[in-house]
Amino acid sequence: MSLGVEKKIFKEFFEENECIMRLNYYPPFQKPELTLGTGPHYDPTSLTILHKDCVGGLQVFYGNEWRFINTNSNTFVFNIGDTFMVSEFMH
Repeated sequence: MSLGVEKKIFKEFFEENECIMRLNYYPPFQKPELTLGTGPHYDPTSLTILHKDCVGGLQVFYGNEWRFINTNSNTFVFNIGDTFMVSEFMH
């Protein structure tokens, strides 16, 4: 695979694991500066799908700083989670 690990690593991982599904909804608020989201975190899943809403606020930590992700209302963001960072621990 392109991650530098054998296919069997992921096959074995996904065969025995359970499925997790989490839905977060952040309704519009009149004072966005007072709102709280999920806060800084890592996605410990294999795939996260985010749909842009009217609230916004998605950021990524890149280059030692938090950067906003600008998208439009027709956008889905697909994040590959920490599961695929396995190559760091397999070498």
